[in-house]
Amino acid sequence: MSLALLGAAMLAGVFWGTAQIGWSDRWAILTGDPEAPRSLSLIVWQWRMPRVLAVALIGAGLSLAGALMQTALRNPLADPYLMGLSSGASAAAVAMIIWAPAWIADVLGVPLAAFLGASAAFGITLGLAFRPGRMLSPLVVILAGVAVSLMFQSLTAFFLYIGDPQATRAALGWLMGTAAGTDWSDLPVLALATTTVAGAAFWRAGDLDTLLLGDERAAALGMRVGLLRLLIFVGTALLTGLSVAVAGIVGFVGLIVPHMARLLIGARHRRLLPLAMVLGAIVLVCVDLLCRVLLAPEELPLGVLLALFAAPPFIFILRRVRDVA
Repeated sequence: MSLALLGAAMLAGVFWGTAQIGWSDRWAILTGDPEAPRSLSLIVWQWRMPRVLAVALIGAGLSLAGALMQTALRNPLADPYLMGLSSGASAAAVAMIIWAPAWIADVLGVPLAAFLGASAAFGITLGLAFRPGRMLSPLVVILAGVAVSLMFQSLTAFFLYIGDPQATRAALGWLMGTAAGTDWSDLPVLALATTTVAGAAFWRAGDLDTLLLGDERAAALGMRVGLLRLLIFVGTALLTGLSVAVAGIVGFVGLIVPHMARLLIGARHRRLLPLAMVLGAIVLVCVDLLCRVLLAPEELPLGVLLALFAAPPFIFILRRVRDVA
């Protein structure tokens, strides 16, 4: 059922947009009919198709990362950006847009700068949380992530404040998230990283279930808790860094969607992770479509609608956490 909904959402994302395409042309384009209008075929296959596939992969990857982070930290409000990844990516991207000379921007580009910034923030967070001879503490990781986030957020605000107004506007557009300009070259690395992390997580699903029992019980059962938690952090950083590099800051997906999946199917990771990935893909594909059509020909940033739609379920989750506490 969820896969059918994902297929329907992706077809809608491909065939609806600012350019109107008739039903007969849609069928002709989909089947590769040589008589299909060339301009409309170009729109579908070169612009919309890679964009829809990219946001589906990003939604699936962020949802997977969110589910893994909530398990690793045993915190229902953990999300992929908790370790300062988004703040590091934001600071690096804004610095690239506002300050970098043209030749450096052409060589590196904003996506690569964002990925490097996210990686740097991840490294600093782990460095602050690491204690020789001891397992990584979830609480220490959270506190280190908050500190790193604050540091990079202040850098981003400083860059925006003293930057050129035109460049600042472009940087703000990227910070709010957008999949505009996505092409086929963005997909292979995203797909490879998502399938690799998902396969590894599915393979260790039993260990992830055990981790929910607590570090002491998991260690008593012979599990290497510190190593597993470190691998989760690395996989999360990879997925989050790549998504930020392609579509900017896309918040709330990794926080909300895993809880939606748990409400539908429970907390067993062998069933939870695939459903969370499919639901994340559906959510982001649908939100991206709405961003394109609501104010056409203008396009809304992904972050605007995501924040709007995420508020009610986030309040619901907070109420549940409060009642349990």
